[in-house]
Amino acid sequence: MFMNSKPRLSTYWVTCADGLETLLQEEIEGLGVQNIERLPGRLVFKGTLEDAYRVCMWSRLASRVLTPIHTHEIEFSHDARDVAEELYEGANSFDWSLIFAPQSTFAVRLHIEREIKVNSQFATLRVKDGVVDSFMEAVGKRPSIDIKQPEITLYVLAGKTEHTFCLDLSGDSLHKRGYRLYMTDAPIKENLAAAILRRAKLHEQNPDIFLDPMCGSGTFIIEALMMLTDRAPGLVRRFGFNGWNGHNHELWMSIKGEAAERHKVALEKPLPKFYAFDADWEAVKATKQNIRAAGFESLLDQIQIEERTLADWPDFQTEGKKSFIVTNPPYGERLGDRGSSRSFYLGLSALLQKHFPNQMTAIIAAQIEQADVLAIQEPLTLRLMNGKLPIYIRSGLIKPATVSKPFLETWQPQQFEKIEGAEDFTNRLQKNMQNLKKWAVKENIYCLRIYDADLPDFNVAVDLYGDRLHVQEYAPPKTIDPEKAKKRFNLALASIRAVTGLGRDAIFIKTRARQEGKTQYTKQSTASKRFIVQEGKAKILVNLTDYLDTGLFLDHRQIRLRIAAEAKGKHFLNLYSYTSTASLHAALGGAASTTSVDLSNTYLNWSKENYVLNGLTVDHADQQHQFFSSDCFEWLKEGHEQYDLIFIDPPTFSNSKKFHGTFDIQRDHLSLIKRAMNRLTTGGTLYFSNNYRGFELDDEIKAFYDIEELTNETIGLDFKRNTKIHRSWKIQHLPS
Repeated sequence: MFMNSKPRLSTYWVTCADGLETLLQEEIEGLGVQNIERLPGRLVFKGTLEDAYRVCMWSRLASRVLTPIHTHEIEFSHDARDVAEELYEGANSFDWSLIFAPQSTFAVRLHIEREIKVNSQFATLRVKDGVVDSFMEAVGKRPSIDIKQPEITLYVLAGKTEHTFCLDLSGDSLHKRGYRLYMTDAPIKENLAAAILRRAKLHEQNPDIFLDPMCGSGTFIIEALMMLTDRAPGLVRRFGFNGWNGHNHELWMSIKGEAAERHKVALEKPLPKFYAFDADWEAVKATKQNIRAAGFESLLDQIQIEERTLADWPDFQTEGKKSFIVTNPPYGERLGDRGSSRSFYLGLSALLQKHFPNQMTAIIAAQIEQADVLAIQEPLTLRLMNGKLPIYIRSGLIKPATVSKPFLETWQPQQFEKIEGAEDFTNRLQKNMQNLKKWAVKENIYCLRIYDADLPDFNVAVDLYGDRLHVQEYAPPKTIDPEKAKKRFNLALASIRAVTGLGRDAIFIKTRARQEGKTQYTKQSTASKRFIVQEGKAKILVNLTDYLDTGLFLDHRQIRLRIAAEAKGKHFLNLYSYTSTASLHAALGGAASTTSVDLSNTYLNWSKENYVLNGLTVDHADQQHQFFSSDCFEWLKEGHEQYDLIFIDPPTFSNSKKFHGTFDIQRDHLSLIKRAMNRLTTGGTLYFSNNYRGFELDDEIKAFYDIEELTNETIGLDFKRNTKIHRSWKIQHLPS
């Protein structure tokens, strides 16, 4: 039946990853194949051997090309089905010597439909036995088995009503193009990468710039090169039809010759400028080696392959050019939980908005929630299976970045009805906001204190974070009737809404509640509702709901901005780093390195999220940005690295479970500063600050070091009424 080479029609199956069926159909129709039936995970068509060969040569998306040879129908009325024996009978009932010679080696790949109970290893063995016994009966010789590189591969589908025995024309899966010699973690399969490029219409886009900023082993770069140079994915690989009796060698060679010619012609055409970056040097090396292995060595000089983190992108000079950005970020594995990977995607999205507005992108995510944060216009989503893991690809044009303005810039005094009993408070709040407006707009300040217990009857602090408010009630004195205090607090809230014009959902309240003699904060909500605010160049995650502290101490804003301005090229150390916002400012200000030390893992994870949100790479091999969960005293004692810039903002008092003994700022600051100064370079600067109202700097320090008090300079206009909020000093080594 397979012996004559006149064009006759046979049935072929083309398998693919779940989710690719429609794209694959489009692709195969483009190769001239018609009347395709679409099933889950495979397409079926009737066509010529030439059609099947073309799919083998040219399909970028398919997994296998199969031709069914023999179907074994089964009586499955009885319950105790012995599937392995059915498969043996099926294999044995066909004369396999018609298909291949006994000298050829073969292997069996068994696929079992759902709900069929059978041991796949044993069943595969029984298929092999059936084929071998059929050969012995027919020609008295038996073929050998070769699992690694068989000349013939039989693909067997064990079904509920029939078992289908196919010849696998592809041999090994078609995604194996033969170029991926070097792998990195969690690579994407070659045919999925091609599908993503096809879906994002790489060809039609015809870009001037092609970028993969997290290139791993270079799969996207190579697949794009293959598409843009009209290179058939099957040009240099082995196939499974070479040992088949029905193989038409001449026909195959003519298809191969045509493919080689097409690639040669296409190589003459101009290509985009390719950029392949990765934070891991091993990945950069793997990409170069795989490009060579793929036969594109001559194009290496057109591809900029470099070890770069996201925050270290060059100027792409995109003016008037079309760009195409595609990447498979290291989602999930390296970043731990969903929260941090969400921050990572937000950071990536902001970078794309800055560098490539209105340009085409396609980005892979492990969860749909990650993909949802990407700023893409009219996004398309494609869900695929990469091996056993589902992945989501979000593609479309990148939205331009919107310029956000400080809330006070657009705020105007509101008209509202008089609030009985709170006239003084509303007047004061309005006046404060008017006084701060000009300064906040000029300095571009998004987060500030707008009221701080200015009036004795309204003992609250009101902080603006972006366009949300954080209202804290200070504990009323014991002499005050609790009911009266509560009533006054509600009046304050009504006034705050009236003056700011903000709705209930934008106001977050923290009240101190008395419980069994202890004063503590009551959680207003259990949900972790973090959002992003801007400060200087930094985007910072704050939480106004769940924690005593929001993640950003507003009174230290001026000192953080000072650190940002001084950090360029310096090694920066942040002790009691909390959410490491000062370190973040230093990193964005161009610090050579940042080191953050805090006892709390919760705060250090939050710190890392702040970093990835700003496109900075954490946990990188070069250890540019390090985070240590440790007691600062111990940490200082154990190390010896030197730093050019140090910031210390210690708690007033602490007795953590992790830390043996207690820390008292007044008692212990001398030895803390001495230890820190041992780690400061000769010309370096240490900034020391704390919030203890009665704090006095030890005279001994003043004798040892060059000391300048900076309190006035580090307190912003919004805290000028309450200058006791903190005290700060600049400490340097005395000139020798």
